[in-house]
Amino acid sequence: MVTLGLLTGVAVAVAWYCYFARSNRRRATEVMRWVERVFGSHGRAAEMAWESASQFRVRMELVTSMFHQASLVVQLFPRQHPLSWLVKRIRHQAETLTFQADLDSAPSFNLEVHNYRWYGRSRRRLSSEPHSWDLHQTSPFVFTTRNDWQREITSMMNALVASRECDCSCVSIRRSSPHFSATVPLEIMAPGAQSQPEIFDVLRELATGASTARF
Repeated sequence: MVTLGLLTGVAVAVAWYCYFARSNRRRATEVMRWVERVFGSHGRAAEMAWESASQFRVRMELVTSMFHQASLVVQLFPRQHPLSWLVKRIRHQAETLTFQADLDSAPSFNLEVHNYRWYGRSRRRLSSEPHSWDLHQTSPFVFTTRNDWQREITSMMNALVASRECDCSCVSIRRSSPHFSATVPLEIMAPGAQSQPEIFDVLRELATGASTARF
């Protein structure tokens, strides 16, 4: 009985993995159509390769001279691993698309900017419904432990604020390749997403800020 139960469990696990790995393949086909639609006027998807059962990379050929060796890394939900999938769902983590590319010249600094948002109530009994709140928008501000930080970082902050609709969760600038990367929720690529036409413009603006800044 123990052996039979063990074999049944293994068979169920294998069947689950194969089914959802194939489901991610179908999801990838859909995402590739989104990529062709959103990036079609700026270049084309030259090659697509799987890096894991839930992550694949798309090599891009772009018409702009700003980005070199550009690629898109798409992270899908790890549906083939039930526990990992459940953890991501509980933490409300989304599927993501990360644009990576080299710039004309390697930056002289490393910088990683994360986009966090906090919501709070001034009174415990205040309704949790956003439509009943009075919202006040503030300007970007920087916490730093350096005395010699350069104020050019505000150009990057302003670009992130301008990209609010694209909701970049992380922007990285590195001395090593890839010099520039930006991560956005995959759902903004879906048909009907309002920020679709602006995605590439936002990436170009952020990269321009990275190229001109000296930290």
